[in-house]
Amino acid sequence: MKLSISGIGFVGAALADWDEAADALRNGREPGHMPLDELGRALKADRLPRTERRRAGKSTRLAMTACWDAVEAAGLDPATLPMVFASSTGDTEVLTHSCASLAETERMISPIRFHNSVHNAASGYWSISVGAQEPATAIAAHNETAAVGLLEAGMQATLGNRPVLLVVYDLPFPEPMHQAEPISEPLAIALVIQPAREGDADQLHLGLAAITDPSDPGMADPAWERLRREVPAGRLLPLLEAMVRGEPRKFALALDETSGFNLSYQPK
Repeated sequence: MKLSISGIGFVGAALADWDEAADALRNGREPGHMPLDELGRALKADRLPRTERRRAGKSTRLAMTACWDAVEAAGLDPATLPMVFASSTGDTEVLTHSCASLAETERMISPIRFHNSVHNAASGYWSISVGAQEPATAIAAHNETAAVGLLEAGMQATLGNRPVLLVVYDLPFPEPMHQAEPISEPLAIALVIQPAREGDADQLHLGLAAITDPSDPGMADPAWERLRREVPAGRLLPLLEAMVRGEPRKFALALDETSGFNLSYQPK
């Protein structure tokens, strides 16, 4: 598959948008830390309809903030884009609260919290917000979530010969579940992916392959490497780094223990 990226959105690790993230990656500035109680102020909730604004959780707002930035950068109508929403765990705050409620004697769960616990909640809120009637795919594949999401979006773009919106996003668990699944930072990366055309400035080549080297593509900066390893959505960071630096790069992303795909980035 030969693809190009026409828009990027980014929020997380104390970086408010893609411009800040690109500057940090380009100039070797380390990502920061964004506590969960400060995350809400960094997210664009005002674009949601009033009813959905009251109900949407932080995970949904995180994903949608990155999506809006990517779609605006691409100059496309969000209602016309098929979408792939990929998250390793979904809304971690809602899941933690639901598990705690089920451990109580009465086992009462709020209906609003319950409907946010489903894995396609964020794509539903996005569809309502932008009036989308295109297909939406929700994916969870633990640490391989970013790879599976990128492959799915690439296939949809190639087979449909049209742009597709991909967002990969993760939110840390509150304690005590954080001990079992330690995601270190809230992070969302959104890409508008489309079939590559002659003259595109940047191109991605994706091809399925057997994995002979299971090691992940790392990053030279230790802080960025920690973010890549400690947040499943961070597996896309080496690609973003290559793009902002204009450096050709080849690496493999695993889909499971034996298979994956070769990914190469080639700037014009």
